[in-house]
Amino acid sequence: MRFLVEAFDIETDFQAFVIELPQGCDEQIKAIMGWKEEPQGWEGYDLSQPQMQAIEKLVGRSIADRSFYFQLTCNV
Repeated sequence: MRFLVEAFDIETDFQAFVIELPQGCDEQIKAIMGWKEEPQGWEGYDLSQPQMQAIEKLVGRSIADRSFYFQLTCNV
């Protein structure tokens, strides 16, 4: 599964940037998101602040910014 964090401008709703999460992080993402079942590969999820903080630890860099809202997408 390929996971992307997409950042959208709060004022315009335009996508500002995308960050691809590391390959092989499926179990960590499943725990962060609280999923009971495997994603199908077409979903998108709004990310809460605690989820963003956990994802930032996973990628080893700061991503969150109050100018954007964030979504996680799952892609096959």
